[in-house]
Amino acid sequence: MLRRFLFANFKLVYKLSQWMRHRFTSAGLMIVLIIPVAGVFGFDTRATLSFQIFSITLVLLITSISLSLFFRGKFSIERRLPDFGTVGTPLYYSCTVKNKNKTPKRGLILIDDLNSPFPTINEFAKTQDPLDKKRNRIDRFIGYPRLVNTIQKCRGGSIAPVSIDYIAEKSNAEEHIELIPLRRGYLYFEKTRLGQVDPLGLFHAQKIINNKDKLLILPKLYKTPALNFKGKRTYQLGGVNNASSTGDSQEFMSLRDYRPGDPIRSIHWKSFAKTNHPVVKEYDDEFFVRYGLILDTYLDKKPEEIFENAVSIAASFMTAQKEQDALLDLMFIGNNTYRFTSGRGLGGNENILEVLSCIEPEYQSNILKMEIMLKEYIHECSGLICILLNLDDERKKLIETLSQFNIPIKILIITDAEGIILDDLPDSIEANIIHSDSLQEDIDRL
Repeated sequence: MLRRFLFANFKLVYKLSQWMRHRFTSAGLMIVLIIPVAGVFGFDTRATLSFQIFSITLVLLITSISLSLFFRGKFSIERRLPDFGTVGTPLYYSCTVKNKNKTPKRGLILIDDLNSPFPTINEFAKTQDPLDKKRNRIDRFIGYPRLVNTIQKCRGGSIAPVSIDYIAEKSNAEEHIELIPLRRGYLYFEKTRLGQVDPLGLFHAQKIINNKDKLLILPKLYKTPALNFKGKRTYQLGGVNNASSTGDSQEFMSLRDYRPGDPIRSIHWKSFAKTNHPVVKEYDDEFFVRYGLILDTYLDKKPEEIFENAVSIAASFMTAQKEQDALLDLMFIGNNTYRFTSGRGLGGNENILEVLSCIEPEYQSNILKMEIMLKEYIHECSGLICILLNLDDERKKLIETLSQFNIPIKILIITDAEGIILDDLPDSIEANIIHSDSLQEDIDRL
């Protein structure tokens, strides 16, 4: 009950603090803090002169806010974003501000806002903040610092205000803005605010311009080794054209007469028109190398950092694969079973990176679903990489099942703890531990 009461007031406190931070300058915030203090100590006008400070600061603040009401003007803003960004790597984009007024404008401040949804109480209860370990007990119990960090994570990026010294009348000013992505996925731009400090330097007058846009942020990428399994080429029904789609599409070989049972879509209609009897296209199937990359999404109670590291490693393998005679399948369990293919002229890396950028962890076990999916797929596979988030009994059973198939399998276990024992795993499985605090070093040893 107490937590619900506190959370109900968090939204009001947060919105008020954000409004004050956006509208008051540093000097203005100091005046806001002085007014109530001076008012309390100046209640007895005969015993102290604090009431004079209260009166002066209050008049200054009211005058400042009143002067800001005279900020008028017509502006338009055009934002030009890059195709994508990467977590933790600063990127720059440009905003063109057009002054549609007949007078020049000086001393403007450009503030680009990202959408910052306020979490529900259930979402807030599930969030994990690594910084909680460094906070005192009161902050951990109340939870407001964790709420602020949760909102910042939902926002997804940090954008510093940009000062515009001068824009001539009926002209444009192009400003370059730095954005630091804090998470992967889409960042949603909501609005742009143009501000101007009042003559007293206490309050920002602002004009809000709705300017919605979005930008894809990719997972952090690492340098990964080339996939070098000793697996053999496997038979692929339908050839490479059928590697990432369903149906009977195969590699074209020749034409032949129609036989009962041939699919109608295989009929070669031009030859049918010339010969006046049905002719069908004959196809040939292919053998080629096909690797599987399994991403474990069952996070359970592990820190979210482990899942983020697993996604980064999966994305790194998908982008590093350049062998032209091989396919690489990404597979994971979410709301459904997902499988995406890239390589050998199929392309698709952009779409796969978009999927990995937006993937979310699961908090209910899906290891059995993963085992069922792999049993259906593994006969097409020349080698398999499994990126696991833990090594519990369920996952050990999965590894034992995979070891029964005669293909090379490499297991990567992402962890932030020590003491994981690999001795009880099957000898045919190559298992590696990837520590969160030494990702690149551990990957280099693969």
